[in-house]
Amino acid sequence: MCTATITYDKNRREIDLLLSVIKKLGAVVSIDNSEDCEYNPEIVHKVEEGRAAYQRGDYDVLDVDNLWK
Repeated sequence: MCTATITYDKNRREIDLLLSVIKKLGAVVSIDNSEDCEYNPEIVHKVEEGRAAYQRGDYDVLDVDNLWK
């Protein structure tokens, strides 16, 4: 059995249409249509730290021309 995750950022009507097409294929056993999704708190913390560092100007710029030298 294969599992696929579809993340969408469209209106409700479009996702309902997509889900009905997927169900018609007959290969779907279950669909989790929950509105809330949880992210790993450790990853969220790292992303927030990175955004804060960027806002402070604490980041490095790579010169693409010298990347492979």
